[in-house]
Amino acid sequence: MFNERRMFCKYIGSGSSRNVFDLGNGYVMKVAKNLAGIAQNRVEYQISSMDSSDLFAKVMQVSSNFNYLVMQKADKINSITDILYYFNVRSIDELFSLREFQNIVYRYNLLANDLCRTSSWGIVNGEPVIIDYGFTREVSARYY
Repeated sequence: MFNERRMFCKYIGSGSSRNVFDLGNGYVMKVAKNLAGIAQNRVEYQISSMDSSDLFAKVMQVSSNFNYLVMQKADKINSITDILYYFNVRSIDELFSLREFQNIVYRYNLLANDLCRTSSWGIVNGEPVIIDYGFTREVSARYY
């Protein structure tokens, strides 16, 4: 994918450390703005490579220096209640008491508070997935 020449990609959003562009082919590119963004790209690549659950949007490719990351494009969700409804729970606390969520938070050292944001979620193939999962305890402690 990196060898495809693209003149223009649609900007679709940003956070404190990355800009996100729609590649127009079912994927997005996350471009690091700073060292924190590079660290988040590295973490997302590592989690996507190791994880066997369907909870995370899949990383398809990453540059050797982690400045760029290509991930499945997800449709936006309207509200975190969409996620609660899908998992048949009534609250964020109940969502994160589910074993599968406890496992990923513990295994990957994720910050549950970061995963409560609507912008951290999207829909891929009709299923909710976490699309922003590079902000771990280590990244937080080192860069923020």
